[in-house]
Amino acid sequence: MANATTNGERSDWSQGKAELHVILLCTVVLLIAAVIVAGNSLVIASVVSNRRLQTKTSAFISSLAVGDLMIGLVVMPLIVVSNTVGPSVEHGLKYCHVTISVAVMLMFNSVANLGAVTFDRFLAVVVPLRYKSIMTKRVIVPIIAFVWVFSTIFGFIPFMGWRTVIEPERSSGLFCQVPLNLARGYIVTVCVVGFLPSIFVLAAYIKIFQTAYHHELRIAAAINSVLRNQNDLKLNMIKEMKAAKMVALVLGAFIFSWAPLFIIMIVDIAMKNAVNSYIYAGAVIFATLHSALNPVIYASMNSEFRDTFKALLQCRDVNANRVAPVGTV
Repeated sequence: MANATTNGERSDWSQGKAELHVILLCTVVLLIAAVIVAGNSLVIASVVSNRRLQTKTSAFISSLAVGDLMIGLVVMPLIVVSNTVGPSVEHGLKYCHVTISVAVMLMFNSVANLGAVTFDRFLAVVVPLRYKSIMTKRVIVPIIAFVWVFSTIFGFIPFMGWRTVIEPERSSGLFCQVPLNLARGYIVTVCVVGFLPSIFVLAAYIKIFQTAYHHELRIAAAINSVLRNQNDLKLNMIKEMKAAKMVALVLGAFIFSWAPLFIIMIVDIAMKNAVNSYIYAGAVIFATLHSALNPVIYASMNSEFRDTFKALLQCRDVNANRVAPVGTV
């Protein structure tokens, strides 16, 4: 792994202050960050305070929400700092490198958490009779821990030497640019690791919805003598499928939000850093919208989340007249 730097760590950038368009861009970033922090704080507070939301699936959703919250609390402010303060301080590129690594870490964290929650939904729908015995706390906690440890290591690999740094010219756009601060091989790896798993997750959801359809046909054909039991099974299947549809929508939002950035990264490598830095930055900001959309999806697809959000905003008891679900984690 080569670590190359050209023209030192500071150039003409160190003599200039943030320009107006950079300040405007950073203002938009901070506004989006505020929405991300508010929405995902609500998600986490809802799971913590409402016993009915303390399910096995919600453990993975909470892990995803923590990652999204960190995007708003850490990544977005770092983007602002690295592009406004970075050009005028001695170790400005270090801020940039940390910003990029944390962003990559949390991107992969989202992918891994979506994979984990898809695995949870797959078991719940495809093998419902074994679901409770498989997805225990002793399985869920290590999965979530692995997601965070592995995503952190992956994000900070460039600090281990897999980095090529090119000092930006004063007229080349933003100070902190991804293609100028990462090795091309690592960027390709980021695209593959970030997007390829989505294909397998989509395949899993096809199997989930196919299985649910066949279950529904068998239930509809049940004889009258076992109608009551079949109705109970159908209600449980409906509940599991609602959760699966919600997670599938989150996955769709992830692909929609991050695909433009992955495409731009590949195009930029193929064209040897020809993509304008502001277009690149716009794609990065667009990708972070996924973190802002998730709480909206939870509220629109799950009445329990929606009611809990309202109760928290109105400072009401979220557990009033509620009973904790069976099999809470």
